Amino acid sequence: MNAALRERDLWLAGASALIAAVSLSLALAASRRSSDVATTPVVGSVKRSSGDVKLRLAMTLGWGGASRGVEVHDGDAVFVPPGAEATLSFNDGSELALDERSLVVIETPRAGVRSVTLRQGSLSGRAGTQGLTLQTPNGEARLAAQTEARVELTGKKLEVSVKKGSAQVQGGGATRTLEKGQRVAAAETGTEDLAPWSVTLDSPEAQAVLPFRATPAPISLTWQGAVEGARIQVARDRLFAFVDVDRAVQTNEFTIKEPARGVSWWRVVDRSGRPVSEARRFTCVEDVAPVAMFPRNGEVLLAPPGTNVAFAWTPLPGISKYRLEISPSQGFEPVSASFQVNGASTRQPLFLNEATWFWRVRADEESGAGASSVPLRFRVIHKGIPDAPELLNPEIEVTP
Repeated sequence: MNAALRERDLWLAGASALIAAVSLSLALAASRRSSDVATTPVVGSVKRSSGDVKLRLAMTLGWGGASRGVEVHDGDAVFVPPGAEATLSFNDGSELALDERSLVVIETPRAGVRSVTLRQGSLSGRAGTQGLTLQTPNGEARLAAQTEARVELTGKKLEVSVKKGSAQVQGGGATRTLEKGQRVAAAETGTEDLAPWSVTLDSPEAQAVLPFRATPAPISLTWQGAVEGARIQVARDRLFAFVDVDRAVQTNEFTIKEPARGVSWWRVVDRSGRPVSEARRFTCVEDVAPVAMFPRNGEVLLAPPGTNVAFAWTPLPGISKYRLEISPSQGFEPVSASFQVNGASTRQPLFLNEATWFWRVRADEESGAGASSVPLRFRVIHKGIPDAPELLNPEIEVTP
């Protein structure tokens, strides 16, 4: 009996030691990864994202959120789930617009040229001043400086179309040089020229973001070129598995009267359903106003000239820049103070007279001004309110 207990105790002690060793190893590895990431230079950031876009730091296994403004490093991976989209901006001027179901890995530059691996999905890329290399399992595309191109993995092929500039596409040991308007497919067997699109899409532009309030406004789709039996298709996914609109068209324009919220795709096909144009996406984004929080409505602020006053509001998804405005009028005519702020809070030195003021905040991005929050009223005083006098003999009564 005692021998069995001793054996059990030894086994438990050994198991505990093993667990402790594994935990220590994982902790040290995590510490090393955190240290490595902290010392890795920032090579770019997430310029825009919608939906639950994910980012995995280099040398880690966990996925985190990839909202606007998140920094990216060499070795990081970004995944765009169905119904979402994201844009990455790099320090050298390169930019990648990632479509849904896309996975990319930021590689270490080769000879000073930014390099990215597209594991799955599709993207539209613009090369920076040094060019851009896009690697895939089916081939490689090397974009010259300032070149714009679309890259898509379809089955076991890599399809590349150049919209501006030039690019070299490699596949199966063969290399093909593309100029503006040319298309090619690359695979392990080599490269194959693709016919130029018969129809060129005009508007909305590729990756257009269309803000709306309450409900999306009608969208006019326009294009150039014509084919017999042309049809316009609008879908909720890149593969056009869920088509919302499939209409025959006689002109080069079609209006979507009730666009869907979120990401949509559109293209022109022939009578048999074969695409005769590229597929473009646009995103209808509701222009939601932030909610002003502090100072609260009706709050009295002791703020002599030059005092730093704290303001805070609710953040909006994907928005990093805001415009804070202060006015003596609820209609904000005129605006006495205006600040551009990074983040959903700030402290600003104010030089306001003793009076009643109003403040509001809105998104302030490159795409335009957003909806303003409901104005909140606050009062500014320069001197503190005196304390109430203290009665020396509260028992004395005064008879009128």
